[in-house]
Amino acid sequence: MLQAEEILVERYQLQRVLGKSAIRQTWLARDLTNQEQVVVKLLTANDQIQWYDIQLFEREAKVLRQLNHPRIPQYYDDFVLERDVIYFALVQEYIAAKSIKELLASGKIFSETEVREIAIAVLKILIYLHKLNPPVLHRDIKPSNLLLDESTNKNQIYLVDFGAVQDRVAAEGATFTVVGTYGYAPLEQFGGRATPASDLYALGATLINLATGISPADLPQFDSRMQFSHLIEFNPGLIKWLQQMTEPNLEYRFGRATEALEALEINELAINNNNKKNKKNKKNNQIFDPSLLSINKSLKKLEIYIPTDESPTKLLFGGGALLLWILFIFRSGGIESMTSIWGWLFFLLGALIAAWLTLPGFVENDIFFDNKKFEIRWKLFGITLRKQRGNVLEIEKAYISKTGGMGYKKVLEIILAVGVDEYSFGRLKTGLTKKESQYIASEIRNWLGI
Repeated sequence: MLQAEEILVERYQLQRVLGKSAIRQTWLARDLTNQEQVVVKLLTANDQIQWYDIQLFEREAKVLRQLNHPRIPQYYDDFVLERDVIYFALVQEYIAAKSIKELLASGKIFSETEVREIAIAVLKILIYLHKLNPPVLHRDIKPSNLLLDESTNKNQIYLVDFGAVQDRVAAEGATFTVVGTYGYAPLEQFGGRATPASDLYALGATLINLATGISPADLPQFDSRMQFSHLIEFNPGLIKWLQQMTEPNLEYRFGRATEALEALEINELAINNNNKKNKKNKKNNQIFDPSLLSINKSLKKLEIYIPTDESPTKLLFGGGALLLWILFIFRSGGIESMTSIWGWLFFLLGALIAAWLTLPGFVENDIFFDNKKFEIRWKLFGITLRKQRGNVLEIEKAYISKTGGMGYKKVLEIILAVGVDEYSFGRLKTGLTKKESQYIASEIRNWLGI
């Protein structure tokens, strides 16, 4: 039985136990050659050990030798220690940081910004691992294997414990060792067919744990999918991203860490409120400036205001046309015509024609999204004429389409597909330009993560 202060192979002095099980021990030790603290992982060759335990331990040492990443503990040494029993030992860099599991146990719930930062940091580590030849799969990403170093202003994340690592593709029909942690590991991994997407599932499940404070194994499920969106108030794009990360079906999950990181970064750019005049398009001798659409964005909301492009002179033109019509009635029938039924009918007809020619161009669209719902409003001179509402997380697509406008002219509108229903806006009298419509649809898609 190993004890504190004991020296292994005349070099590593044991200090305290960091973790222990029936066949494994993890010690904090001091390297007497340079007085640095290190981690010594020991596998005990007792009567409870299985052959695959030795295989996994040897594979971990082999993989760590070839890794060189600042957020993965560095490999230092490995050896066999013969005492009353045989120990297989692995020595690696010590990271003076708490595991995320410890932080969760203390009651910490991670904010959306923190979840995003951790997601990006771990994805960058996974990109490195998965691009190795052969790809290295961690296969056990969970809160206890992520360390958060809070000693500097910029928190750093470390991925540790490569005890379940896989560095080769399982051969067809070969036997396999079931590794992973229930709730964090996807179904295909328990079937011996882990892929890079399996690490993404585990990361997604871990991030959901950070956001909710609930272990993935304890979350309600529907159709094998974790139900968590009702527990957190994050940007819909991040929620959809987490849903795709934890898709039970490999076909619908992100396949690569680079793909997942790109989708997350696109959504992150979309939530930043940036109205700089940086996208212009010439049409009808005019410059399209997206900032004129008044798009306001943040983590929690997206507001789009589509103003009228009609000038006040057009309203005066409509009023003038109505005035001419009234004068025509006076001239043709005199004062008496205005007191007759026919006079009033002619007056009403003129008013309707003037309104039909003038007012539609002054209708404005106001579209609002938050993390639960969306609302489309049509306004005329600040008065809401019509409203439509729906569930943000049920939006599947946002695209542009041509539809009938005033007369025979086809105008563009933006369509939100929500299941079998469609919600459209932007079909004003003159219609949006193609560039304007594409820009609005793109902003919506990126903010929603679709």
